[in-house]
Parts: sequence; structure tokens; C-alpha cells
Amino acid sequence: MSVSLRRRILDAVDDRVDPRIIAGLGGIALSLRSRSRCVVRYEDQDWIHRYPSGVVVNTTLGGVCAAEEDRIARDTFLYAHHPRPGGTVVDIGAGVGSEVRIFSRAVGDTGRVLSIEAHPRTFRCLRRTVELNRLSNVTLLECAVVGEAGPVRLDEDTLGHIRNGITRAGPHDSDAGAGDAGASGVEVVGRRLDEILRSCGVDRVDLLKMNIEGAELEVLRSAVDVLDVVDNLVVSCHDFKAEGPADAWMRTFAPVKALLRDAGYTITTRPGDPRPWIPYYVYATRGR
Repeated sequence: MSVSLRRRILDAVDDRVDPRIIAGLGGIALSLRSRSRCVVRYEDQDWIHRYPSGVVVNTTLGGVCAAEEDRIARDTFLYAHHPRPGGTVVDIGAGVGSEVRIFSRAVGDTGRVLSIEAHPRTFRCLRRTVELNRLSNVTLLECAVVGEAGPVRLDEDTLGHIRNGITRAGPHDSDAGAGDAGASGVEVVGRRLDEILRSCGVDRVDLLKMNIEGAELEVLRSAVDVLDVVDNLVVSCHDFKAEGPADAWMRTFAPVKALLRDAGYTITTRPGDPRPWIPYYVYATRGR
């Protein structure tokens, strides 16, 4: 379902149209598109999409089906390493939970997933995704992962909420994303990675996934000592979004590779992939 179609449908969801009607029509359209049954429910401003392979929760109607989310997660985040049963996955920037189902299944009943999301609206969808999919091995944390602990501000984009990152007007801005001071966005708690792992009792990480819209370098620089307990990482860098000198802080691909290589990891990238974001993913593994 295209963004324009979603917008037209969402615009129709007001006091004059019962959302249950829109949900029913959306379910029919999504069932036809995905070639699998989709039942849609609109509840507390969330769209709940129930497919045979899982439940997808979002603030918008549509998007890819659960099976396609799993395929994308395998291709994108598990390209270089698949978590082992009993292992621990730390998912920084979990969004609405597009990867949480496959991470949960990978580590199994004896494993654990720390699923971390900062934006309150997005976190609400993440929580419902975990609850409705009955993912009992997932621990949810609502906070931003930062280099320096303290409150930070996130961009506020209702329709594109899953892409909201730390605003360049936060009180703890650094060279990784600093800009003019201001009070835009929504304020959230910022916690360091080492403190999170310690408070959650994590002493070994099988896979650390990081997709935090340009803040990755600052976090990794502050977490060099923690990397000793992390066996594998996949880091989404956002150089492809940098359009000019003002976006220099988003060009983290080269320094992230250098930092992880210096920390003893073997680095893999995918420079030939035609999708503009994939060549800027960094896959780091240790030969343990």
C-alpha cells in the first residue's frame, strides 16, 4: 500500500467514518496484496495487523506483512551472523518491532532479547507487538541509548515516527549531531549502553543491532570497553541521508568501521547492493 493511499485512508478516519469500516477494507486489500489472510483492527490509535506468521502493530495502516518483515530482517540484520539459541540479542532502535519476532525466535526460550526504543509513540507499538506476539523472552526498555547519560530530545514526525532520531537541538549534543540549541521534539531519557547491560544483568551479547539514525558513532565511542562482551554487531550508518556539509555528522560509516576494526572485529560490508542504505551497513564479527 503506497504512502499516498495510506494517507487518503487515514484522512478518512475521523468522526464521520467508523475506523472498523476502514480496518475491514484495509484487511481485504492487504490480504490480496500479501496473498495471506490479514485481519486489521484499529484500537487506541494503533493499527493492528494480524497475519498467519505474526502480528504487526503500527501507527499507520498497511506496510509490509509479517512474513516480509521477517525476510527483510534476515537479509538486513542477520546477513553476517544468526543468533544462537540461548544467546542474547540487544536491539537498539527497535522501532515498532519489525525485527523483534525473528530475534525472539532465534534465541529461543532459553535466550533473551533486550528491545530498546526511545520514541514514546513508537515504543507503544513495540510493546503491543511484543504482547500480541506473546514474546516472553523479550525485555522492553523505553530510552535513548547515548554517549552521555541524560535527557535528550527526539524529532517528532507523526507519520514517519519510526525514523525519528535524536534532534540536533538536544541538551547533550555532541559533534556527532550537534547544532543550534532549541526545544524541538520530545524529551526522553538517555542511558549509556554499559549502564543498560549492567542493570539488566547481561554479561555476554551474541548480537548487538544498532539503528539509531546517525547517533551510532557517539554511542560506540562511549562503549568501547563494553565491546569486549559483544561477539557480533550490525550497525546501520546513515551516510546515504547526508546531502551537504550540514549533514556531515551523519557520515559515520568510515569511522564506525575503523572503531570496530580497532576493537578486534572482522568487518563485512555490502558495497554492491543497489539499495541505497544497505552499502552503509557495518557487520562486525569476532572469531570466538
